[in-house]
Amino acid sequence: MRQHANKRILAPLAAVVAAGALAVTFAPAAPAAPQGFELCAVAGDSNPVGSVHVPIWGFGVPTTSGDCTTATASLPGPVLTVDEGDDVTITLRNALPAAPPPGPTPTTNHVVSFEIPGVSLDAGDVDAAVGGTATIKFHAGSPGTYLYESAGDAGRQEAMGLYGTLIVRSGTPGRAYDTAASAYDVQSTLVLSQVDPDFNAAPDTFDMNNYLATYWLINGKAYPETAPIAATGGQNVLLRYLNAGYDNTSMSLLGLHQTVLARDARVLDNPVVAATESIPAGATEDAIAVVPSTAPPSANGFALFNRNLHVTNGHGTGAGGMLTFIRP
Repeated sequence: MRQHANKRILAPLAAVVAAGALAVTFAPAAPAAPQGFELCAVAGDSNPVGSVHVPIWGFGVPTTSGDCTTATASLPGPVLTVDEGDDVTITLRNALPAAPPPGPTPTTNHVVSFEIPGVSLDAGDVDAAVGGTATIKFHAGSPGTYLYESAGDAGRQEAMGLYGTLIVRSGTPGRAYDTAASAYDVQSTLVLSQVDPDFNAAPDTFDMNNYLATYWLINGKAYPETAPIAATGGQNVLLRYLNAGYDNTSMSLLGLHQTVLARDARVLDNPVVAATESIPAGATEDAIAVVPSTAPPSANGFALFNRNLHVTNGHGTGAGGMLTFIRP
């Protein structure tokens, strides 16, 4: 499994320039707003397409606080949305099944090890043993798109589905970041991942050298069950890409271009205009696509698809995979 880069510290800075004045006046920073979430890591079931069902481990929100039997694992996990400057607390409960006893085959301990690449977590315990709880705290200092995940069991937990999206909203409404170029009308979160049903059926003993994905997913679904993106001509569509998979994934638009504004929640000095953009494993990217007023190239709309041709379901039988449409 991949190793993530050192997490950078996010720090807010607010300044107001007095109109027509000769001097710059600094306004006091807005008070931080507390935001709290409760997540359970639980075993469950996922239905990527058709009648296919695979076991997963996923994050879910309990309907009764403290009771993970009321939480349902989802693939990906819930989208956590906060505002720039918020102080965030995540109460994490580990309700995964107990690890198997030691033996001649690979074993795991199922400790959930929570991390958000690009976010500096406060000092404290971010690991939750089976049946245990961890309290994760951080300051949402910079806007952007972040991937939260568990690095437990040498990456097997993420492969089973323990990942999700954290969105830190900009202090400027209608913008992904504090730049005019990031203004948008419609936004879509696109978590890219894959499933090898053989691994999911035996995550504790499966030889990862034999891992072979056969279902390629956008937000836990393969085409034709992926959700389309609704947008009309002239609108700016913000595409929030998160690659929760193991390979570098190239996403291509048919009939229009996308302008990449940020990578790993860092605004680019020089935005990149591309028809196809590669998102490295574990990375996030934010791009703007402007929907043209002309007719799309197909009745379904403007295709957004995996340029690596991971557009099949199962063992190469039937079209599907990482494919959706921006649909006027």
